[in-house]
Amino acid sequence: ILIHRIESAQHRSNRSAAIAMALTETITFESHPGWTLQARFFRDVKNAEEVGNLIVAGKLPVKTSVINAKLVPDVLPLYAAGDKTLRAHKSQKGLTTRTLGSELVFNLSGSKHIREALTKFGVKSKDCTSVILAWFEKEGEMEEEGGDVSGLVKGSAGAMADLASAADIAEVRSHYNITDEELSTSSLTDCVVFRIGAKDFLDKKGGK
Repeated sequence: ILIHRIESAQHRSNRSAAIAMALTETITFESHPGWTLQARFFRDVKNAEEVGNLIVAGKLPVKTSVINAKLVPDVLPLYAAGDKTLRAHKSQKGLTTRTLGSELVFNLSGSKHIREALTKFGVKSKDCTSVILAWFEKEGEMEEEGGDVSGLVKGSAGAMADLASAADIAEVRSHYNITDEELSTSSLTDCVVFRIGAKDFLDKKGGK
């Protein structure tokens, strides 16, 4: 009976891993050949605070991000933030934060303040139940540690296309200071992507 239970648990684990793999979104960058950003969406997450503590302790791969999904209404902001992260990685100035993973989170935010951005878009709160796991990969680069830490997230894998249903639209609008007037001519996603790209040129009122 014990062997049967172990085999059943392993089967469920393998099935969950297969589902997560099938739902992984691969984001490519024309300006950064060979680089991709892999992304997975998880609902009903039970241990966001625990994962957040691992991030703070530096125990996750340096190319990996765990993001509060309620502030990301679409995949396009991930593309915009990912492109900005790789541009900084290749520049003489380098990253604003310490790792590619934290840089992606910082670039998603409308704030220029690192601590504020990482807190807002991070997953340290018990109230965070929807998360995005994202990690950079570079073709042909041998890595000691893989960026996929899906096994640490206790939640249900969902499709990235469902991000909009998990987003808190009111909070997204408040964070990025998006007005009704803007939304009359542009989509919410377009407004967010604009602010990600223009953050360095906007003053504080462009993002809270």
